[in-house]
Amino acid sequence: MSWIEQLVQTYNENEQFAGRDGVTGMTALLPPVGHIVQNAQIEITVDVDGKLIHAEVVSDKWEQPTLIPCTPDSASRTFSPSPHPLHDNLSYIARDYHAFVPAKKKDQKSAYEQYKELLGAWARSEDADPKVRAVYRYITEHDAIHELIAKKVLYCNEKGEILQKWTDKEHEKPPIFKAAAGDLMKSMVRFRVELDGDDCPELWRDTALQKKYRQFFAHHFSDIEQKLCYATGKMLPVTDKHGKGIRFPGDGAKIISSNDSQGFTFRGRFADADECISIGYETSQKAMNALMWLIRNQGYLHKEEKGGEEKEREDEQKDSFNRVHSVGGRVFLAWGRYAKKIPSAFDDTARMMRGRRAADAASTIPVTMKDWATSMKRTLDGYRAEFKRAEKSQVNVMILDAATPGRLSICYYDEMAGEDFIERIEKWHTRGRWLQHSYDKAAEKPYTYFGVPIPKRLVEACYGENIGDNQLKMELERIFYAIVQGRVLPLDMMRIAFGRTVRRAALDEYYEWCRRQLEPSCSIICNRLNHVKEEYTVALDREQRDRSYLYGRLLAVADQIERSTFNTEDLKNGRTTNAMRYMDRFSVRPAATWGTLRKKLIPYERKIERYGGKERRLLNEITALFEDQDFSSNAPLDVKFLLGFSCQNYAMELARSAHKKKDGEKAAHQPDV
Repeated sequence: MSWIEQLVQTYNENEQFAGRDGVTGMTALLPPVGHIVQNAQIEITVDVDGKLIHAEVVSDKWEQPTLIPCTPDSASRTFSPSPHPLHDNLSYIARDYHAFVPAKKKDQKSAYEQYKELLGAWARSEDADPKVRAVYRYITEHDAIHELIAKKVLYCNEKGEILQKWTDKEHEKPPIFKAAAGDLMKSMVRFRVELDGDDCPELWRDTALQKKYRQFFAHHFSDIEQKLCYATGKMLPVTDKHGKGIRFPGDGAKIISSNDSQGFTFRGRFADADECISIGYETSQKAMNALMWLIRNQGYLHKEEKGGEEKEREDEQKDSFNRVHSVGGRVFLAWGRYAKKIPSAFDDTARMMRGRRAADAASTIPVTMKDWATSMKRTLDGYRAEFKRAEKSQVNVMILDAATPGRLSICYYDEMAGEDFIERIEKWHTRGRWLQHSYDKAAEKPYTYFGVPIPKRLVEACYGENIGDNQLKMELERIFYAIVQGRVLPLDMMRIAFGRTVRRAALDEYYEWCRRQLEPSCSIICNRLNHVKEEYTVALDREQRDRSYLYGRLLAVADQIERSTFNTEDLKNGRTTNAMRYMDRFSVRPAATWGTLRKKLIPYERKIERYGGKERRLLNEITALFEDQDFSSNAPLDVKFLLGFSCQNYAMELARSAHKKKDGEKAAHQPDV
């Protein structure tokens, strides 16, 4: 039960933010007790007398998440009708619903009657509000569905039936068919009430109304039996119905679910269900709402991707409520109890540092590898300082997944000191530090950084972009363990990445291969090789005499000699060099393959000889570093082969940049003729 206790304490520490939208630094709203977040597709505006002013479709999916009051039954409802007290589906709020949808059980009280009864009890109570009374007047005096048809929110055919699909190809599809998925008659409706002198007509944003509902709930549901809460050890009103919608609005999976007397039940172990588990209603609400809030704010949610680099994590945090759309989405979450913010375990190095740079206006973007190392240390020192200022530092780590649509399991949970977590994050970004190329969507330009890419890119370096969803989840979990436990990446991951990199060299476009294959693979390799001490970096080690490293350098120079002779058309058509074409074979039989490559290099060397022949001299310098038996051996190369190849490429890239800069300075100082 420690995870429930930690979530409840997290909620209590942040309770001042509950129900408040637009809090600085928070991308999601923390629901108060007795409230949940659901997506609304229709918005109805009424006046103080309950008369319709306006009705529209909530087309923007970022605006759909709506904070709604709930009851213990309505928060966990599945098939049986249990109304929410204010905002609800059309089947609850529309008195003319059964004019379009026949009632299934005529002897049973309809969903609308139950909704009207609950909302009426609130409207007549001492904890009522003019806005609540206005909504009550509207739903009792107006036919909501007919009015929505009149306002062209809903549409019907010649028979008077509500259209579920738009088949008219000559006219543009109305917004409701884009906003709502599935049965339109189950669309969620939220209310606005316009009152003179009131500056918050949106009922889901009215904090005063939230407080009045909690007061009404305490009075109206005062008959809930008090029992021992297993999580807190206190006597509290308990519930056997626990929240859902934890990962995203509409998520039907629950962490705690109550069995009935049939199927998979408690029978055989306990006399009744209460002996199995007893959780206070307030405890359950705080824990589930806090978990939902944490996931939307800082969790990494794996889903089936739609292409692109995780859509740059779906436009950063804008997609906080909608990042997971498929059942079975795995959640990776880490949160700090006594610090304002912790670095995300799944951010790449550049993104992890970006937030701190934004807070420090005087800071500059790092350029060199040394600058990036210094900047990262400064970033993590800032997090350490926050933990040291707190009385107690703690980080909680959790992985959740749903094997079925209705059950959410905690696959992994751990608690650790905040300083330990920061140290493990530092190890992750230091051990695997390598040159990475990425793209800034906001600035619309590419950039480079020295660090570790996002874990998904590491997995793709091993298995490609078309990896199956289940395997991707498993591999991400292995990487997550390595990060939060301070361990090295698995050996098989390094071997697979190495093998795929040398095989794909002749198949992929060169620069795309470097960005998506070579650079992430080098990070994986360095993560393991630098476990004891940082021995291998992207800076070229000219004294390194390791055979695999030297052969990697030779291949990089051979590739550059041929590539430097390519014209614009060759580069545009993705022409492949002999070095890249032979890379797979070279890694298996380097000495024999180098003899073949050396012969093929002769015509290209002659072409560039007039520029000084520095590449030929470089080949001789590298060859001189070999031991005799190492150079002539045909034994397969190990993973350091890729490091040597990448380091030599980077060194030549720096030399070319310096040469261009020098030529530019000369041209600038030449007098005009």
